[in-house]
Amino acid sequence: MKIRSKTKRAPYITWWRPNGLTRSCKAFEDLLQQAQRPVLGHLIRLTGSVHAAQDVLQSANVTAMEKQNAFEEGTNFVAWLSQIAINHHRNQTRKLATSRSVVLIDDQLHEVIERRHRERVEQQRQHNDWQRLKHCVEQLPDHQRELIKLFYFDGQTLNQLAEHTGRKANAIGQALHRARQRLIRCVQRNQDPTDTDSIDVELLSDPPLSQQTAETP
Repeated sequence: MKIRSKTKRAPYITWWRPNGLTRSCKAFEDLLQQAQRPVLGHLIRLTGSVHAAQDVLQSANVTAMEKQNAFEEGTNFVAWLSQIAINHHRNQTRKLATSRSVVLIDDQLHEVIERRHRERVEQQRQHNDWQRLKHCVEQLPDHQRELIKLFYFDGQTLNQLAEHTGRKANAIGQALHRARQRLIRCVQRNQDPTDTDSIDVELLSDPPLSQQTAETP
C-alpha cells in the first residue's frame, strides 16, 4: 500500500481557510510557504528573539490569509508579508510601551536595523555581480578579453588600442561592441533566477561614436 507523503510546513504557519475556499488559494499558500524563511529572518533581526519572531509571523500569516485578495499578483510577496508582520510587531510594542518615547525608540531602532541589512544585501549583490562579470570576461576569446581589459579596466583609448594592435580605431570600437554583447548574454545566462535585480552591465558601455570617428586615422 502506497503512503502519500505530506508536504513539510513550518510549525509557525497557521493555515486559516475562509469558507468557500477555491483552488486558486493554493497558489497563495505556496507563496506564503516560500516567504516564511526570509520573513522570519527579518523578524529575528527586528525582535532579537526566535520565539518572538515566530509568534509575530504566525499572526502575520493569519492576517495575510484573511487579506489575500489585497495582494497584487506579480508584486513582491515577501515585502508584502514583511510589512504585515512589521505592523503586528509595532502594534504589540505599542501595547507594551509605557510611554510614547518607547515606541519612538523602537521605530528608530527598526529603521537602523533595516538600513544596515539593506546595505549588507546591496554589498553582497554587488560582489555577486562582479564575480559573474569576472567569470564571463574569462570566458571570452583571448583577443576580446584583451580588448576588454585594456579599454575598460586599464583605461586605454581607442587610439592607443589601435596603435597597440595595428588596427583602425573604428574597427576596435566595433570589436569592443561585439565583446560587450557577448558579455551581456553570458551574465544573463549565469544570473540567479531568484534574483529579480538585473546586473548593471552598463558599466561596460560602448565607446561613444564621436570618439570612434574622431580617433579614426
